[in-house]
Amino acid sequence: MQERLVRVWDLPTRIFHWALVVLLAVAWLSSGEEGGAAVLHRYAGEAVAGLIVFRVLWGFIGNERARFADFAAVPSAIVEHLGDLFRDQPKRHLGHNPLGGLAVFALLALVGALVVTGLFSGGDEASGPFVGIGGLNMAEVHEALFRVLQALVVLHLIGVAIESWLSRDGLVPAMLSGAKRRRADEPGEDAAAAHPVALIAALAFAATTTFALAAQPTPTTVDGAGFEQEDGEHAALGDYDH
Repeated sequence: MQERLVRVWDLPTRIFHWALVVLLAVAWLSSGEEGGAAVLHRYAGEAVAGLIVFRVLWGFIGNERARFADFAAVPSAIVEHLGDLFRDQPKRHLGHNPLGGLAVFALLALVGALVVTGLFSGGDEASGPFVGIGGLNMAEVHEALFRVLQALVVLHLIGVAIESWLSRDGLVPAMLSGAKRRRADEPGEDAAAAHPVALIAALAFAATTTFALAAQPTPTTVDGAGFEQEDGEHAALGDYDH
């Protein structure tokens, strides 16, 4: 039967997705290193912060399929979708399916928490700009959250592979090209585009977040007891030993 292409993911959504993949990989490979790699780790995290700000805004003002309202599913819908998968009868969705939507929310929340804890983390190799404020050093939490993220990414990749196979839907190609193939008798129209002003606003907030964080001074260790900002302000680390 003849197929047609339906536009689903707009360019900003696709760039966000793959930029996040690249930056998280950079942050992972540069973690625990010293010198230039430590600086790279910090800047990668601050760039991720801008991406998260962009995606949250895009979830409200972006194109039709990128909006949270399009794929936020109630628990019963998620359970029903899981049942369809086990019965090898999954429904094809133009946007995120209920389980995929849940993964999006979980990943955004987890990566957001990872960014926040990174800003308040410090050690011998690298330090976030806000470590020591209020006696906080969230390095251990930051590390634990990253392990959780690794597990969630693995589950996400497995889910994408299973969903693509069972539903005969090219989820990864769609995130590259922005389009999904649908039979002529299947419902589905091109996603409504976002207003250009919405894109400009989301980009402006994202860029402001990243550059504001990057402009913060890097704390330096003071006799192993705490961190000192470049202006000399000392912040104790309490019982943390790094």
